[in-house]
Amino acid sequence: MIEYFFLFIYFIVVLVDLFAVLKDNKKLEYIAKPLLMPILALYFIFGTFTIGTDWLIVFALLFGCSGDIFLMLENEEKWFMFGMIGFLIGHIFYIIAFLLSIGENLMNFPLWGILLIFPVIIILFLTFPKYKNHMGDLRIPVYVYMTAILLMHFTSILRLAAFDIFCPCFFLVYIGSLLFVSSDSLIAIDTFKEDMEIPHFYMMVTYILGQFLIAQGILMSIIL
Repeated sequence: MIEYFFLFIYFIVVLVDLFAVLKDNKKLEYIAKPLLMPILALYFIFGTFTIGTDWLIVFALLFGCSGDIFLMLENEEKWFMFGMIGFLIGHIFYIIAFLLSIGENLMNFPLWGILLIFPVIIILFLTFPKYKNHMGDLRIPVYVYMTAILLMHFTSILRLAAFDIFCPCFFLVYIGSLLFVSSDSLIAIDTFKEDMEIPHFYMMVTYILGQFLIAQGILMSIIL
């Protein structure tokens, strides 16, 4: 039952962080934001500990925390790069975890499941043109990062081979990865398109919800 304590604390910190974002209270945000992923990781660990914790998910969340911290250090290109590296490593852990959760069921993937890629294509169609010509020296690192997060999303779709589309084990992870892509797309626009500012609140809501849904979906696939 201790996992529910951490879940409660997680949502309290979420509310504090979003309040800080809305009020543009940097000091409060610098306290709350770095706590989000470690607390979510503790919820995941204690929720699956007696059955078998997927430590790949824990590592993905913790590297997400490192990305959060570096992205808070504004106006420094090197910190943005380190933030991307943190999230990139996190996506690699997610990719491995998703593929392992499929196991030997990959051949059961239904061809119609490819249609699930269209929402992310729409997101990229609407957002990528807004910043593609403004990345400067970070063009190649951004392309590498984009490849990783899109592969993470694609492997979440491949999990359809092992889980029914309406099963929370699949659906939550799929929606979570889609929200993660949405959040990073908004961050890219806000970072590289200087004349177009995206409200930080939208970036954080999509990111926080995306990470939570991924962790919750994997947790349910372990305990069910």
